[in-house]
Amino acid sequence: MILLHSDFYLNWTKEIFNILLKSEQLAYKYNNLYIEPIHILSSIFITNNLVSSLFFKNKVNIKNIIEKILLKYSTNNLINSYSQISFSINSLNLIKKFFNFKNTFNSINLLLLLLKENELLVNELFKELNFNTNILFNLESLSNNNILNNPIYSKYFISKKINNNIYLRSIEVNNIIKILGKTYKRNPILIGEPGVGKTCIIESLYNKIQTKNVPNFLKNKEFKFLNLSLLNKTSQYKGEFEEHFEHLIQASKLHKNLIIICLDIHYLFNLFTSINSIDQDNSSSLILFKTAFDSKQIQLIGTTTPLEYKKQLKLNPKLEEIFDTILITEPTEKETFKILISESKKLENFYNIKISNLILKESIKLSKIYIKNKFLPLKALEILDLACIESQLCKNNCNTELDMKYIYKSISTLSGLPENIINNQINTSPNLINLETLLKQNIFGQTEAIEYISNTIKRAYLGLKQLNKPIGSWILCGPSGTGKTEVAKTLAKILFGSEKEMIRFDMSEYMEKHSLSKLIGSPPGYIGYGEGGQLTEAVNKKPFSVLLFDEIEKAHVDVANLMLQILDDGRLTDSSGKHVNFSNTIILFTSNLGCPTSIENYKLINFKDTILTSIKTYFKPEFINRLNDIIIFNALTVTDLINICNKFINQLQFQLASTNPNVKLFINTNLKHFISILAYNPIYGARPLKRLIEKLIETPLTNLLIKFNFKTPHLISFIFNTTYKKINYWITKLN
Repeated sequence: MILLHSDFYLNWTKEIFNILLKSEQLAYKYNNLYIEPIHILSSIFITNNLVSSLFFKNKVNIKNIIEKILLKYSTNNLINSYSQISFSINSLNLIKKFFNFKNTFNSINLLLLLLKENELLVNELFKELNFNTNILFNLESLSNNNILNNPIYSKYFISKKINNNIYLRSIEVNNIIKILGKTYKRNPILIGEPGVGKTCIIESLYNKIQTKNVPNFLKNKEFKFLNLSLLNKTSQYKGEFEEHFEHLIQASKLHKNLIIICLDIHYLFNLFTSINSIDQDNSSSLILFKTAFDSKQIQLIGTTTPLEYKKQLKLNPKLEEIFDTILITEPTEKETFKILISESKKLENFYNIKISNLILKESIKLSKIYIKNKFLPLKALEILDLACIESQLCKNNCNTELDMKYIYKSISTLSGLPENIINNQINTSPNLINLETLLKQNIFGQTEAIEYISNTIKRAYLGLKQLNKPIGSWILCGPSGTGKTEVAKTLAKILFGSEKEMIRFDMSEYMEKHSLSKLIGSPPGYIGYGEGGQLTEAVNKKPFSVLLFDEIEKAHVDVANLMLQILDDGRLTDSSGKHVNFSNTIILFTSNLGCPTSIENYKLINFKDTILTSIKTYFKPEFINRLNDIIIFNALTVTDLINICNKFINQLQFQLASTNPNVKLFINTNLKHFISILAYNPIYGARPLKRLIEKLIETPLTNLLIKFNFKTPHLISFIFNTTYKKINYWITKLN
C-alpha cells in the first residue's frame, strides 16, 4: 500500500489503519486496481461493531449487500500482488480531508465524512439497502455527545453503585480536588493499604460533585469505573490490549467531562508490562499511557497499595510525571465510627436486624486488638457482616438486635482464636486469673519463674504494657529438661486454646548469615522472593501465638539483631515490604549458655551466677535490655521428678483409655518413686525420666496388649517390690 509510507501514517490510529487495510483487501478480492471510497465504506461497515449492530437491529444483512455491490465494481484485471493496488484520487482526497479535521481520528468520523462527501455513492448503496441514512447520521451525536452509550466502549466501564450518604475524609477529598484542578500532574493516585477506605474517599468526592459543592471545573464531571478484568479478557493476543486501550482513550476524550476511576491501578500497569515492559523508557505501552493521561482532555483517579506503588510507579520516573500521589492512612476510631454508622444502615436493611452504636464501637475496638493483618474500616465491617450472618444462622435467635456474642463468634472466625479464649480475654477469664496455678500444674520446681511470667502477662492483658510491644519476652536459661519448652506449650494452651499455637524455631538451623532470609524471605532477585519468610508468614497466619526460639545462642548474630525490632516495636518488615505485627505474641528464647556439663561442675559452682554472666557476655546489651527479663530455671529435685512422673503416668492412662477402653492401668507409688530416683540427674532434668517410663512401663504394657488382645474390661497393675527391687505385672479381670 503506497499510502503506508506517506506522512499520513504518522497520524493514523490502529483502527483507521485496519479499516484502510481491509479496504485494500476488498479491492484485491474484486480485482480492482484502485481503492475507491466504496471499498473504505464497505470496510467500515464490516469492521465497526457499532455500525454492524445498527444494521442488525434493522434486520439488514450488510455483508450480503456489500458483496452484491462490490461485484458490480469487480473487473477482469489480473492482480498478482498488493503492490499493484493504490488509492484512487477520490480516496486520497477523502483521507487528506479527514486528517485535516481537528477531530478524533476514529471510524465513526471517517464514516460521517464519507456519507457527506459521496452523495451519489451513498444514494446507490442505500437504495440497495432500503435503509434510512438519517440513522447513520445520528451516529455523530452518539460518537461526540455520549460516547458511554457506545456499546464498543461502554462495556469497558462498570456501573458501580455509589453510596450517596458518604461525606467523609474531607482533607483527602480536598487534596484530590486540588490535583484535579492543576495544570500538570492532574491525575491523583490514592496510596493506602487494602481496606483503609480509598474507594470510600472517591465516593465522598462523587457526592460532593452531585451536590455542586465543588469548584466550577468539577461541577459537571461524571465518574466511570474502568473494567480491567474485561479489558484483559478481551485482549488475548499481542497488540490487542494496546488497540482496545487506545480506542477507549480516544472515545473517552470525546466525553469532555469524564473522569476515569481505576481501582487497583497496578493491575493496569501489569497488563502493560505483560505486553511490553513498562520499565523501559521507550516502551510503546508506556508512551501510549503517558500520552493518554498527560493531556488536559482526560483525567484518571487511581488507587493502589504502598507495596505495588513501590514496585510499579516509583521505579519509573515517566509514570511519576503523570500522577500526583495522596497517602491514605488508616482512619481513626472516630472516623471509622462515622463510616460504620453509614454502612450499618445497609446491613440492617439486608439482614433485617438492628445494630446499636455500642456494637459498632466494640467492633472497632476488638478489631484493633484481634485482627492485626487488616485495616480499618474494612476489618470492622467484616466483623459486623459476619456477625449478622451468624445471627441469621442461629435457629433459636428471635432477637431483632445484634447480640455481642455474635461479634465474638465473627472475631473467632477471622482471627483463628477459639471463641471461649476471646470471651475469656475480654471478660478477664479464670484462665488469666489462675494463670500461675495452671502453669504450676504442668511445670514443677520453677515457682519463681512461673510467678514472674504470670505477673508480666497479667499486666499486659490489663493494658499496662507498652502499646506495640509483644505481650512478654524472656530468655529462659538453665539445665536441659527443666521445663523451658514446656512453659511455651502450656502458655499456648492456656492463653490461645491449643499447644498448636506455639510456633517453634530450632535456631541451630539458622547458624549461617544467609539463613536470615529463611525468617523474613528472600531479597529481590533471589529464588523465593515474594513468598515470605518462615517467621513472618507464621505470625501473619497466627497473630496470637507463643514464639519459641530454641537455643538462641546457636543462631548467627544477625538473627539476634533481627529480634531487636520485634522486641522494641512489635513489628517486622519482610523482604517484600509487608509489615507483620507481633504485639499479640509471647516471645521465649531458650539458652543453655553457662549450664554445668557434669555433676562435678554442678556441685562445685553456683551455676545461676555462671549462667547470668555467660548470657550478659554473649548477647549484646541492646538485646538484653529489650527483654522483660532473664529467667534462670532451677535444677530439678527428686520431688520435682516424682511430680513430673505422676504427670507422665496420667497422660499415659488417658492415652490408653482412648485407644484401649477395655484396659485400665494402675502404677503403684513405690514404682513412681523408684523410677524418679533412678532417673535423677540435675544435668539432664526430666528427659531421663521419660526414657525410663518408656522402658519400664510403656514397652511391657505394649507387649501385654498385643499378647492378650483384651476384649473385656481388665486392670493391668505395675507393682514395684521394694524387697526384691523388681517390677511385677498383674492382670485382673473386671466385672
